Amino acid sequence: MRSIHRLVLSIAPLALTALAAAQDSSKPPEPAFTPVTNPMIGYIVVAVLFGAIVAVSLMPSKRSHMDL
Repeated sequence: MRSIHRLVLSIAPLALTALAAAQDSSKPPEPAFTPVTNPMIGYIVVAVLFGAIVAVSLMPSKRSHMDL
């Protein structure tokens, strides 16, 4: 029984080395990212949404008698 454990413990590093050696070491593929839209459109949308949120936040409430 003890000899089986020694055999397994001595073969385990060799198995890991074999797995590492079998890996393909070629260069990974480069991602093909081509932006379709102009980033300025996104900035404009963010600015409009920010303006709308600020405008709604600054609108006075109808409970003016409760405001300080």
